[in-house]
Amino acid sequence: MEAARDDLSHVSVPDLLGRYAAILQELQDRGVVRTRNAPLGDYAEYLAAQVYDGELAANSLKSYDLLAADGRRIQVKARTVAPDTRAGAVFSVFHSFEFDIAVLITFDSATYALRQAREVPAADLETAGRHSDHVNGRLIRITAGIRLGVDVTARFRAVASR
Repeated sequence: MEAARDDLSHVSVPDLLGRYAAILQELQDRGVVRTRNAPLGDYAEYLAAQVYDGELAANSLKSYDLLAADGRRIQVKARTVAPDTRAGAVFSVFHSFEFDIAVLITFDSATYALRQAREVPAADLETAGRHSDHVNGRLIRITAGIRLGVDVTARFRAVASR
């Protein structure tokens, strides 16, 4: 039985948190994640680094996440989605557009299976997004993001299935 399908309803909260910490450590040891935060963003960056044969930027660099082998600066945004995800849901805020392309990736919220990946030029995102004073940046709705740019889902799925 796969770990994601184990019945965890009988497991205590401290044990669940211990397992979660152990899983994060294993993912970090394998180079899949770089931090002990929730793994979605790190996992998306890990996949993008493989797809674009790139080098991950330092965590402190805010303008882009990855430098591709062809020299493009890539910002990676990931979001889980579920059947009940509200229509106005957004990717995390864009504070700057000092990158060449963004890769917008959606994952299934129950399984973390990759649903879609789109490669979008920075200028298109800047136009499509709406400014929010509250977060001091531009927000891109998931419904808009998944229609922009070029579909690169197959390339990401090929890497994710390894």
